[in-house]
Amino acid sequence: MKPRLSLKQSISLTYILLAIIVAGAFSLVSYISVEIIEEKVIDARLAMMADRLIDFPPGERMPDAPPDIQFLIDDAIPMELQQLPVGVHELMLGSRQVRLLLRDHDTHRYAVVQEVDELEHTERVIRLSLAVGFVFSILLAAVLGVLCARRMIAPVAALADAVGRNAGPTELPSLSAQDEIGVLSRAFAKRTYELQQFLQREQLFTGDVSHELRTPLTIMLGAAEVLAAQLSDHPAQLATAERIRRVAAETAQRVSALLLLARAPELQGAPYTILNTIVESEMERCQPLLYGKPVEFTLDLRASVSANVYPELAGIVIGNLLRNACQHTEQGHISVQLVAGQLVVEDTGTGLPQKVRERLFERFIHGDDRPAHEGAGLGLSIVKRVVDYCGWSLQLETPEAGGTRFVLSFPPASHS
Repeated sequence: MKPRLSLKQSISLTYILLAIIVAGAFSLVSYISVEIIEEKVIDARLAMMADRLIDFPPGERMPDAPPDIQFLIDDAIPMELQQLPVGVHELMLGSRQVRLLLRDHDTHRYAVVQEVDELEHTERVIRLSLAVGFVFSILLAAVLGVLCARRMIAPVAALADAVGRNAGPTELPSLSAQDEIGVLSRAFAKRTYELQQFLQREQLFTGDVSHELRTPLTIMLGAAEVLAAQLSDHPAQLATAERIRRVAAETAQRVSALLLLARAPELQGAPYTILNTIVESEMERCQPLLYGKPVEFTLDLRASVSANVYPELAGIVIGNLLRNACQHTEQGHISVQLVAGQLVVEDTGTGLPQKVRERLFERFIHGDDRPAHEGAGLGLSIVKRVVDYCGWSLQLETPEAGGTRFVLSFPPASHS
């Protein structure tokens, strides 16, 4: 795609094109005018001299001619000129460039010859002046274009700089200006104020919800632990109590993760986190989704892999990818491979149609035709949001044997 010119370049180019058109038109008109005037003036002078020459009686001494004009009659006219038709001619006579008027009157032929070398020299000077003026106009237009563009773009650049550094609505430049820049600045100020209010409401809402949910979740965790201690001699009830405790702990982690997503990523440093235990823990949590299915769930873990990420956020990404594979695989295998800088989750499920793959990371998009009550279609959209927040990347691939393959890539961890 051909890159577009900047606004400053467009303004400068407009000035130059305008100068070319105006100066070119002026030069052309001036040149044509000079040619017409030269021709008319010389022809009129030759005609007047011819009338003066004809008015003298034959046989008398010819009238005196101006220095640059020569009168010739009958045999005095050179043979090559006598062969020319009556009228005005411009030709070389020896080494001289002349303009010739031939006229017949009674039985005589008259010739008026004017040298035009000096006029041609004057014409060349005029042409050179027009050319120099044309070039000077272009250069002047280029200089004026750059200066005017710089002056015109300065308010826009200042406004863009203020917006780029997240200046407050009252800190934007040109707010009081009555021109188009002022209108744009006030529109930006209004929009910035509305966005700030929206973000503030969202942050307050997220914080309030997180605070309100943490208290009952803490109570649930404590109650589940007490219940598990009391049911140590009853294995069936103990499993139920342990499941309540685990779900409450997972929910508390998810609440903490969503609270992290509400904060600006550049304002917080992500800790050094080992991903191995998170992958193993999330795989264990997904085991109930495979009960009764002939599916082999394997993990290829060759070394300790780490990343700079909050464990809660890593758990959301890894857990959703694993749950997605377990829910959409009825038979075959699900393989998980964790290596330095990459996590690969591949399954032999039904795969995804092209129209779903194109919109898979949008909200409320399902990977299959399950009823809406069996899933809200938010899992992968949350994964995409967390991946973008962490500066990671997620690719969806289609294996040759069918199914789906998610490739999660992340930068190597660094101890801070």
